[in-house]
Amino acid sequence: MSFDLSKFLTEGLIDSVNDGLIPSDLATVYAGNYLVKSLITQAQVTQVSDAIVAYKAAQIEAAKQADSSLAPQTENTVH
Repeated sequence: MSFDLSKFLTEGLIDSVNDGLIPSDLATVYAGNYLVKSLITQAQVTQVSDAIVAYKAAQIEAAKQADSSLAPQTENTVH
């Protein structure tokens, strides 16, 4: 059984962002550093970037839903 460092680093960055362990901007910096050092490929950097975009979109959607659940509910009554 072999160890795939590039897969480990890529998944680690994605999981760390999704779990809130590191900010997405820092994950992007790490991915760039790993790429420069040939530890991951450009495709894996893209994978990290796509995961960050999806994470941010999910955060925005969750915030919208939280805001709508906090909004006062009005009843439509006919007088």
